[in-house]
Amino acid sequence: MKWIQTCLLASLLTTTSIGLVYAETANSGQNQQHSWGKDPAKRKEMMEQHMQKLHDALKLQSGQEAAWKTFISTMRSQGMRERQKPVEGATAPQRMEHMMQTQQQQMQQRLDGLKTFYAQLNPEQKKTMDSWHEKMASKMRGEKR
Repeated sequence: MKWIQTCLLASLLTTTSIGLVYAETANSGQNQQHSWGKDPAKRKEMMEQHMQKLHDALKLQSGQEAAWKTFISTMRSQGMRERQKPVEGATAPQRMEHMMQTQQQQMQQRLDGLKTFYAQLNPEQKKTMDSWHEKMASKMRGEKR
């Protein structure tokens, strides 16, 4: 009787493990559909599409085009996921601190570009920009709208 219980338990564990592996494999196909963030060419294409849609939604006036181009240039200047140069001989905390400082500098440059561009917008355009930014932030947080 003990031997049968052991065999049943072993087969249950094996079946469960196979099911988990199968489920993970099935989910990885779904993840590949959303893996544009890992492919630089796809990421660039998605950013271009996003920026074009934003440009169209803002209905920029001819006098705002120069500010738009500067804004876009700032957003493109440094990819957030660029590989950082390794700090030779650094400890793990030092590496993380370096990474954090680099990302903070990149975000500050983008913030400065956004503020400059935002100041050029009229109230209706600001509402549109706020709405687009909130949608992107919610997507980055993984929320569905």
